[in-house]
Amino acid sequence: VWGINVYRGKGFGDMFDVYARLTSKPMFLGEYGADAWDARFNRENLQAQAEATRDLTQEIVQHSSVTGGVCVGGFVFEFADEWWKDSDGSTSVHDTGGSAPGGGPYPDMTFNEEWWGLVDIDRNERPALEALRLVGVPTAA
Repeated sequence: VWGINVYRGKGFGDMFDVYARLTSKPMFLGEYGADAWDARFNRENLQAQAEATRDLTQEIVQHSSVTGGVCVGGFVFEFADEWWKDSDGSTSVHDTGGSAPGGGPYPDMTFNEEWWGLVDIDRNERPALEALRLVGVPTAA
């Protein structure tokens, strides 16, 4: 099994097909997802995080090894916000710093490091958690 962390926006593109041509080993997505901060508008964007979580998870299901695909599953990054991750910020403040290294999470392509949680710092659920729950588990034909 090969583990891969992937952040390519709201979809994986041709990643599953390219991977299948390179190896017969199964793939596991160690990290995928989207953060809840939208740097384009300098505000929280819970709907965009939920859409990306749903769409990315559905793609994993569509390429599941259960149905003949190459993917054995994946972990959404991440369960809860981590306020300590912006090294320029404060551990007691929800900072909005991030980087845009030329590709990244939907919708702003910026890694807003403290905003990835399916729940916030107080464990309040975000819409992305419900979007994840609603994606069906792959079943054999």
